Parts: sequence; C-alpha cells; structure tokens
Amino acid sequence: MKRMSNALAIALTIAGLSACNSNSNQKQEIVHSPKIQEHNLEDFVGTYEYQEKRDTIRLALAVEKDSLVGDLTYSLFEKDKNVGTFKGVIKDSLIVGEYRFMSEGMESTWEKVFGIVPSGLIEGFGDIIDENGKVKFVDKNNLRFDHGMLLKKKE
Repeated sequence: MKRMSNALAIALTIAGLSACNSNSNQKQEIVHSPKIQEHNLEDFVGTYEYQEKRDTIRLALAVEKDSLVGDLTYSLFEKDKNVGTFKGVIKDSLIVGEYRFMSEGMESTWEKVFGIVPSGLIEGFGDIIDENGKVKFVDKNNLRFDHGMLLKKKE
C-alpha cells in the first residue's frame, strides 16, 4: 500500500506540475493517423530531458534487439528521486514499455507511454490500475499528452 501511495504521489505531482507548466507554446500534439508511421529504432538513440526549475526527467535510450532500453530518472522537487530502467517498443506514434525502479526501498513496475513528437518525446498520463503488482493504464487509447513536459533530445 505504501508503494502505491508513493507512486500515486509522484503521478499527482507530475499532474500538478503540468497544470503549472501548461503553455500553448509547449503543448505538443500526438497525431494518430490511420496509416502506420514507420520509425527506425536508431533514430531514437540518445538522451531526452525535461528540465524546469528544480524538476528533471531524463531518459537515455539505446537499441537492444527490437526494443528501446535505457535509464529513466525522475528528480522532482520535494519528492523522492526515482531511478530505474525502461524497456519499450514503438507502436505507431508511441513508445510503449515498462519502467522498473526503486522507491523507498521497494521495487515497482509501471507501464509508460511516450508520444513521439517532432521536437522530442512527451509522456502520456491516464487512469491506472495495479494489476498483479504492476501499475498499468486502464485504457492506453485515452492517455493525455497535454501537460507541456516535453523531453527534448540532447545533442
């Protein structure tokens, strides 16, 4: 229960930050077209970062077989820092995967979805459930990407 409450606090913090950071210049639109867009995994290799005031989200991606893998770190002001690994695949205009991390001495696994936009990646948020110890989205088709926290690819 403590694990869920800490994880829920992190999700609520990010949602709260999104309300503060929403800016029409920062919003990115994920366009799902009926035609499947082809993406080369190698195009996504690199480090992506969101940084605003005292908050940082960093995702470093590499290719491993048919997946994108790497370190994902959330360092949000006045919250526990979460450091873990991400492993995902590209599905249309999304990178869908799992984030395994340690928080308060407990290992957690959360489903993560990043929208692919021209200027980087933007994390999707939506209703979640705990399913057999893993936090998953209730419906990936109803995720929100409008919080303005764009992870830009670093040169």
